[in-house]
Amino acid sequence: MSYLPPNPAILPDGQEVKVHGSEAFPFAVYCGIIPTFIPAYPLHYHEEMELIYCETGSGSITIDRATVTLHTGDVAVILPGQIHAIAAAGAGTFRYYNILFRFSLLEPPDSETYRRFLAPLADGRMEVPAHIQKDSPLGRELPVNVKMLIENRKENTALRIKACLYGVMDALCKAATPARHPAGAEHRDTRLLRQTVQYVDRHYAEKITVAAISAQCGYSSSHFMKRFHDLTGTSFAQYLIHFRLEKAATLLRGSRYTVLEIAARCGFSNASYFTRAFTRQYGASPTAYRQGGDKTDD
Repeated sequence: MSYLPPNPAILPDGQEVKVHGSEAFPFAVYCGIIPTFIPAYPLHYHEEMELIYCETGSGSITIDRATVTLHTGDVAVILPGQIHAIAAAGAGTFRYYNILFRFSLLEPPDSETYRRFLAPLADGRMEVPAHIQKDSPLGRELPVNVKMLIENRKENTALRIKACLYGVMDALCKAATPARHPAGAEHRDTRLLRQTVQYVDRHYAEKITVAAISAQCGYSSSHFMKRFHDLTGTSFAQYLIHFRLEKAATLLRGSRYTVLEIAARCGFSNASYFTRAFTRQYGASPTAYRQGGDKTDD
């Protein structure tokens, strides 16, 4: 049995700095299976646009404080910069595809087309439906191009990919509406989540106290813990452990550090506790996870 996810799509790094695809062609498609490959992806954000297509099962996608449930054939739409998390919905297996790309792949930022159609989505003036159900009018239109993007993900078909992405954005822009919150006026809850993700990403290897992070976010400890739980459905302590374990899994996949070194680098001062927590979350010890062999996107 292999425990390794195929080319992990999203690493729990707060704001991602990796470029999906390449600098010249920032586009990528990844296959994910929860919980077979990984239990869930914690809160994070990135500058790419993201589509999540549910192939089988059901998935729970949290996007800027709201949670939607994807079923087979549904699509979740995540605009650049939106805080989001991915998990299974229920006890079954959730198999899905992530499609990520930067708007700059389609149009240069100084072009009229970019300013008219893409910039309002990038800067928060306009928004699109976060959950597109397969039986809705948009749900019957959008997956045509989404499936083509998935099918052509391994081929050197840049023109076909761009054509499909234009089709996706044309459909979404037609469905776009003015944002409920004024552009530039970040909602307080979104700001709390963003500050939390950023703080954890900077300090996860250190000792993090609720008092320190709540002060960073401008809350009392009790108010921060309650608000974080209300917004995410999990406690901050649980989120922090999950984040650190995701970091550890990444190092186990892609580094030569020993298990003890990885535990320390990910904020675990007790190696035995790290092994127990990792095994509980991944269904395999750190050593077994590392030795499980690599999988490739299929």
